[in-house]
Amino acid sequence: MAEKVKSLILTESAGAARAIKKFAGSSYGVVSTEGFLKDLPRSRIGIDAEKGYAPDYITVRGKGPLLNELRKKTANAGRIFLATNPDAAGEFLALQCCELFGVNEKSNCRVIFDEFTKPPLKAALEKARPIDMKLVDAFQTRQLIDKFMSHRVGEYLECKIFRGVKVGRFRAMLLKLISTLKPVETFELSGALTFGRLQELALAKLNFSMPKTRLLTDQLYEGFDECGGLIKYPHGGAIRLTENVREPAGVKDFLTENQFKLYELIYVAAGGVSEKVSSDGKISDLTVTAALDELGVDWAEFYSIGVNSLLKRKYIAAGATGYAVTDLGKRVLSALEGYFDEIFSVKTYKEISAQICAVAGGKAEKNSVVAKYCGAFSKKFSAAMESLGENANPKDELSDEVCDKCGRPMIVKHGRYGTFLACSGYPECKNIRPHVDYLAQKCPKCGGRITRQTFRGGRNLYGCDSCDFRTWDDPLENPCKECGSTMFAHKFRGRAPMVYCGNENCKSRENHPINKILADAQRRYEAKKNLKDSGREN
Repeated sequence: MAEKVKSLILTESAGAARAIKKFAGSSYGVVSTEGFLKDLPRSRIGIDAEKGYAPDYITVRGKGPLLNELRKKTANAGRIFLATNPDAAGEFLALQCCELFGVNEKSNCRVIFDEFTKPPLKAALEKARPIDMKLVDAFQTRQLIDKFMSHRVGEYLECKIFRGVKVGRFRAMLLKLISTLKPVETFELSGALTFGRLQELALAKLNFSMPKTRLLTDQLYEGFDECGGLIKYPHGGAIRLTENVREPAGVKDFLTENQFKLYELIYVAAGGVSEKVSSDGKISDLTVTAALDELGVDWAEFYSIGVNSLLKRKYIAAGATGYAVTDLGKRVLSALEGYFDEIFSVKTYKEISAQICAVAGGKAEKNSVVAKYCGAFSKKFSAAMESLGENANPKDELSDEVCDKCGRPMIVKHGRYGTFLACSGYPECKNIRPHVDYLAQKCPKCGGRITRQTFRGGRNLYGCDSCDFRTWDDPLENPCKECGSTMFAHKFRGRAPMVYCGNENCKSRENHPINKILADAQRRYEAKKNLKDSGREN
């Protein structure tokens, strides 16, 4: 029989679980849900409009074994506390835990604290409260509107353009904004140090990408064994230091170089920001987010995911002059024009955000807000689908290349293993070849053009059109300051990418850790190739 623990604290990440264990004491067990346990399905809409837009939540793929393990642990707990993030998404997950593990949501089960240090955690356990259903409703309002609109507009775009073309509320607004922006040389960053302002400041002063800043910020929040958390929860209002403020010099030995740089930046700017920033006259992340700031759009939690999605789907491209809308992106905008202009506008986006805040404050009702905006969208969707008539079929995308066997135009096909080119003369000519994009960056080996080939799952292989250079690492926009060659980002699972110069003879590559990583990768590739070649010979 499993040993009964006095109290069990559930949180949503392994990092948060480790942080809580340091301060909770031996009478508490701490386990992580590793994010949501149930969510809307990815492969279908999962929302029944005829039943008041009721959601159909299913167990997140791969979470079955974890869910069973959590059921065993919670069944043997004397009391369960829910210490998920102090925001609407955290409140929604806390309610999930109540429903899955038999906790009364009206009991004092919800623990709220905004920094990983001992006094706030102890105080929060003593002041545990019931689940705040207004926050749960606010989260669901955004989730249901976003999923309903993105899924339905995806159905329309697949018929209008070709299979796999999709866009959501934020991404549609972002794509339209990028298409109309003009380069700005300088602009002012001022105001409270919010998470959005920190991302802009870290990009301008430290050259940290926005995903990198997010990862480092979360690490500073969850804290370290030697010094605990250094900042309060960063995804709410203004970013603040913990009650026990620690000077950067006092914690430098406990942090990585990048963690220290960001903490030092936060420490200096915590009271407010007033910086004049140069954008190099490009349509860059700074240019776009500054425009969103001016429009009054709350972008901090969605921008990185949104712009990466636009890049991955090839609606925009990152070139020498910054972001530019591609031909496919222009087709998406053209398809949305006339039907979804208002529903995907900045005005409506801000209006929906205000209504979500009203739901959280108890001044608006979830079902009525969802019905209002999803109902208005459905009318536009029906009109858009009717406009297609007999043309409601996925269409092939004509490329600029011609078949090297028969001279006919090549068309872009989207298969299960990625994108490829096929001859338009099929079945007379069955020629196919990989589909590659030509980027603005230069090959670090010979100076030729870098190409990009996209495979299943969105993974990109970069190469050179003039030599044998190949890499899975993403080429960056800014060249190496030392030699001028193309810089690359080597990605890791669960931590920030490693940036390096592609020129292996560059001074910056001396004793760089990427040298060993690339050498090991090359040895694995050659071993695999030799094994395959020997198998063919046998």
